[in-house]
Amino acid sequence: MQQSLTQYKTFYEVAKSENVSKASRVLLISQPAVSKSIKKLEESLGVKLFDRTTIGLNLTAEGKLLYEHLTQAFNNITDAELKLKTFSNINFGHIRIGASQSLIKHLLMSYISIYAREYPNIRLSVSTMHTNKCFEKLTEKKIDLAFLHKSSKNYKEIEYVSLLDIHYCFVASKEYISYFSKIFKDDPDYFANGNILLLDKKNTTRDYIDKIFDTHKIIPRQIMEVNNTETMIDFAKNGVGIACVVEEFIQDELDKKQLVKLPIKFKIPKYSVGYAYNKTNISKELSDFLNVINTGKKK
Repeated sequence: MQQSLTQYKTFYEVAKSENVSKASRVLLISQPAVSKSIKKLEESLGVKLFDRTTIGLNLTAEGKLLYEHLTQAFNNITDAELKLKTFSNINFGHIRIGASQSLIKHLLMSYISIYAREYPNIRLSVSTMHTNKCFEKLTEKKIDLAFLHKSSKNYKEIEYVSLLDIHYCFVASKEYISYFSKIFKDDPDYFANGNILLLDKKNTTRDYIDKIFDTHKIIPRQIMEVNNTETMIDFAKNGVGIACVVEEFIQDELDKKQLVKLPIKFKIPKYSVGYAYNKTNISKELSDFLNVINTGKKK
């Protein structure tokens, strides 16, 4: 496009009002400047755009054609500006969240429910992953927020905030306990003879429980590894073995007698779960989500 947008805008305003004086007031430039701009545009295009009369200006056939196209073009520009303003007001955006299946169900779900109602135009992506992977993805800025267990490892750029202290316990179905008691009458040691269901070694929870076992000189004879807590709970309910789970997350199963908490001779210290984010990767959308979490904490 050889002609400047300013020349087209000047022509458009003159054509719309059919008056140089009115156009100059709209454009906030002098009448001679308006006339000069129109003359330069006509010379550049090689056509006559206006017929000058004693009472004003009339568009030529070429002028009408150009005016029709410019009207459409300027309307498109106006529409685009309005849409951009709408986007900024509505807060279109995206938050990527990582969490274990268990924490999604028992912790994250309530916050997402509130946030989705308050910010319906923000896209949310939730990926299932264990705590170590969450910290890795946060460091790489591949997720914006994570719900996870507290890590003993120090991550310089990651801010961790505790939401809840949880307590691990060992549970099994009544059928499994009954079967176990019949088979091992003389040696009712659950850890020596039972099928112990634990998360795999990629999980921070497994590392935590292994350290508890080491401290109390407990060596389970048979361990069945599972990659998520919900599956482990289902196995325990179906009599597969003894599961190490979060007591607060299975209260419903305990109340319904689907699982029974086993007495143990050692104490498992409380453990923290919460959320974490990268301090160098905070968007407005994430700030709003954190506000939802912190408001919920106060209730």
